[in-house]
Amino acid sequence: MILEYKGKTYRCVVGSDVIRDGMYIEVSIDGDDSDPLIEIFYSDVTHDLSVTVFQPDIALAVLEWAISVARERLLPSSADASDL
Repeated sequence: MILEYKGKTYRCVVGSDVIRDGMYIEVSIDGDDSDPLIEIFYSDVTHDLSVTVFQPDIALAVLEWAISVARERLLPSSADASDL
């Protein structure tokens, strides 16, 4: 999953976290070896999505894209995304 925004390419990866019991997406700038900009985590225990932002001044468009990807990829098919 890729977003082109204002000359930067943002890449999203999906992963599973056994210790926290859930799934996550991480957003980073493509080609940049630095840490992720955003993590969105879905807890299988609480059934909540949570957002962690690791850098200041992230464009709202990038955050909104990440949230939409998280709702599409992390929520169980029986969950209603409007409830989160």
